[in-house]
Amino acid sequence: MILASSLIFACNEAKPKTEMVSVPVSSIDSTKKFTAAMVDNKKDPSCGMPVTAGIADTVHYNGKVYGFCSDECKQAFLKDPVAMVKNAELK
Repeated sequence: MILASSLIFACNEAKPKTEMVSVPVSSIDSTKKFTAAMVDNKKDPSCGMPVTAGIADTVHYNGKVYGFCSDECKQAFLKDPVAMVKNAELK
């Protein structure tokens, strides 16, 4: 009887609340989603900027991953990748 009543009280105890933490969106750095280690080129093939300065987007082309400093450079590459790939300075 004592065991049964202690089980009833134990089951009715409130479970501890989990506190949710809110992180402001402005504190999350979404600009660092690509790193130089993720790509096969040393320089942006469109403008020549080193990929270590920052990569805004990437393209998979001919078995390699190329990083670009901006969407404009990526779009320029996509217009004529054969001509621009030689500017990439592969690792």
